[in-house]
Amino acid sequence: MRLANAVHTGRPWRIHDIAGGFELEDVWAIRTPGAGQEDFSAVLAALRDAGDGPLPVRLLLAVRWKLGALFGWDRASAGVGRRVPSLRDRLPADLPRVPRGSDAGLAPFSPVYALDDECALELANRTVHAVMHLAWAPAAGGGHELRMAVLVRPNGLLGRCYLAAITPFRRIIVLPAFVRRLERAWLERDAGVLESAVGTGRIPPSVRALSSLPVIDYADHFALAGNSLAGATAERWARAMFGDVPSAGERFIWRGLLGLRLARGRSPATVAGWRITARGDDWIRLAAASWFLTADLVVRAADGRVSLTTLLRYDRGLGRVVWPPLSAIHRRLAPRVLRGAAARLTRGGAR
Repeated sequence: MRLANAVHTGRPWRIHDIAGGFELEDVWAIRTPGAGQEDFSAVLAALRDAGDGPLPVRLLLAVRWKLGALFGWDRASAGVGRRVPSLRDRLPADLPRVPRGSDAGLAPFSPVYALDDECALELANRTVHAVMHLAWAPAAGGGHELRMAVLVRPNGLLGRCYLAAITPFRRIIVLPAFVRRLERAWLERDAGVLESAVGTGRIPPSVRALSSLPVIDYADHFALAGNSLAGATAERWARAMFGDVPSAGERFIWRGLLGLRLARGRSPATVAGWRITARGDDWIRLAAASWFLTADLVVRAADGRVSLTTLLRYDRGLGRVVWPPLSAIHRRLAPRVLRGAAARLTRGGAR
């Protein structure tokens, strides 16, 4: 959520003393429910582990780096310590410096200083000298939240034109997506280790036995473990993963590419159009089929672990052609589906 600039300027952050000449562009709040006064370092760790952003953001950043390479914006000669002096050179003696050469897991930014409730990072290129200020502050509804301020010093007319051009993309697409990714990373911090197995011979026998398929041509298995995962039933997990009705993206893959015959509308007997064909105390099986393949999805939730297992039978030769390239995308999406479900259940309560 974007905040008024006065929220940043009105607090006695140390960055005010060393960032003279910089313009405050934005202030954003990253919600961290359940966080306390001592959790600043834990939130920063979750930030570093947040992983890649959504596809639109990655595409915009890829275009930016290509343009930078084309026009020489990001050459070493335009960086901190070359074109502009580092803010580290302005630090008073009582501000601890982070070791030079570290990116604190937030490359291409490099750290300037770090305290128990705030830190600053910087980068420079031919267009701007920019500072990311991260601070730990009380939230309006109780607890604490992370606040991110973006400060810039444009490099002449080129820098001002560049900032004017990117501001709409930054405020409407990039930073909102970045904030959501950080909030999700915080909610998923206790989700535990993600385990995976691909291949019909590597699926746990106890899970494989839950499939209705007499012959299995493809199988993969992803499991998430963590103390925060106990309490939700397997069906609740399945609905948190896929929803009651399929999304536009799911319809495109399941119906458009795989030709799966999915039920329409919401029903207690279906999850996202897949039929519930069997269930037990800690598991549920969903099934769907097209004219060239049959699929089972098995969701199991027990002992603080949740797993998603995909099992397919190729009913026609086309299945062996269509699914292998799609399976690579599926294996990238499955961990996100599990972690996204964990975040939704954490927010909504596992009941």
